[in-house]
Amino acid sequence: MSRSLTAAREQLALVYRLMYIEGQPGYQQVAFADTMFTVLSDLLDLLPEEGVTELLFRMSDGVEAIKVAELYNVLIWSADARGVVNGEEIQEWFYTKQRRRIEVVTQVDLFPSNSMDESERVIAGLRKQFPDLDYLLKPLAKEVKAQIKEEKAWSDYRRETFEMPKEMTPGILNIIKDIKLR
Repeated sequence: MSRSLTAAREQLALVYRLMYIEGQPGYQQVAFADTMFTVLSDLLDLLPEEGVTELLFRMSDGVEAIKVAELYNVLIWSADARGVVNGEEIQEWFYTKQRRRIEVVTQVDLFPSNSMDESERVIAGLRKQFPDLDYLLKPLAKEVKAQIKEEKAWSDYRRETFEMPKEMTPGILNIIKDIKLR
């Protein structure tokens, strides 16, 4: 193992030591020590330019999944760390069927897909395959359902608000047909 990789592993361990899990199981959150972001910045300086998403996952073996997920959340959503980790690569973990990756990704602020219907389908499948992770998958499923409900409400609002009067529709359709024929 190269010296820089060893140094990165040690720095990552320090980052995790500066993360504190608070709350009861199922209601846990991660708090950060004041110096955590400085230490994280030092870690980023030690990492290679490519393959960081997978490297961090492999170097985080044995670390609580909630801490690993929170590290990814910080790196995905931090302006200073843009591009360090690949959110789409993490999102693909929903499809890997690997328990550890599922345990981490369900705690990252990502949905399985940009399509909420697809997200709902994927989560339902994971709930069957990993019933022991239902405490993580159930809240995610609720969040997806809420998103679907919100999208439908917005769609209904747009349809009701911007719908043209029915008596104008045939005239507009004829105009559209004329344009298409040109």
